[in-house]
Amino acid sequence: MSNSATNSVKRLNNDAAVKAEYWLKQFGTAQVVPAAGLAGVFKVLNLEQAQSRGLSLFWSHDLDKLGAFIDSTK
Repeated sequence: MSNSATNSVKRLNNDAAVKAEYWLKQFGTAQVVPAAGLAGVFKVLNLEQAQSRGLSLFWSHDLDKLGAFIDSTK
């Protein structure tokens, strides 16, 4: 959870997106789908940047869609 757009950059782009890039390099796109569950305040630009680095985003208030996504991979 991020209480400000400034903190969201640290958590999303400087942590989760960096890890997503690493995992994709190590395991390939057929092996992993890096994802983050989000709650709080985020700038659209920061969300777009994280997605462009291979991170899938899910909002914590709408986790039913995440469950549906996971079920669709079976």
